[in-house]
Amino acid sequence: MPVLLRNATYVDWESLEFFHTNIVVDEGINKSIHLVDDLKTLSSIADYQQIDCHGKLVTKAFAVGHHHAYSAMARGMPAPRKQPENFYEILKYVWWTLDKCLDRDTVELSALVTAISCAKAGSTFIIDHHASPSFIHWSLEVMAKAFERVGLSHLLCYEITDRDGMDKARQGLTATEEYLKTHQGLVGLHASFTVGDETLKQATDLMQRFNSGIHVHVA
Repeated sequence: MPVLLRNATYVDWESLEFFHTNIVVDEGINKSIHLVDDLKTLSSIADYQQIDCHGKLVTKAFAVGHHHAYSAMARGMPAPRKQPENFYEILKYVWWTLDKCLDRDTVELSALVTAISCAKAGSTFIIDHHASPSFIHWSLEVMAKAFERVGLSHLLCYEITDRDGMDKARQGLTATEEYLKTHQGLVGLHASFTVGDETLKQATDLMQRFNSGIHVHVA
């Protein structure tokens, strides 16, 4: 059933002009929207799911260019065992402590929580930079299903790094390769100070082989 957004304030995402109008959203994937000033031009209003948007702004959905869905698990997280005094210690005592605790279920839950939060904020496309050293293989597939369950589009990548040893780095490369065989995604790298030359070379080769891109912390 098509949706009728009544009494909406529509913001044109190209011109940034505001229009007080009604909006018809066609049913289905890759359909269109129509601005309808006069509802009498519609054949039958009863054929539409109607939502009153009085006092609301309606515009094109947003995209998130960089996210860490697993950070949803930081809500209510206990204080670190040592008060961080610099960036490295923030990583070591907060984020690297958290990501090592993630398993399949918590990866899925964090992706669902993040997807719902993004959708409620008007974002329907997410680029996510994921890390779960204790659950590397299939982690991106689990996240993809969670995002799609909510209705979000995505570009996912695993945060390949040498910080947990070369075996974990190889697992990150392998997991990325397997994911890119069946999904559109990116090759993820952690900050350059945790990625050695050999891992960087292999990640670059992987990117070129799948005609993908590198997603990396550069600052």
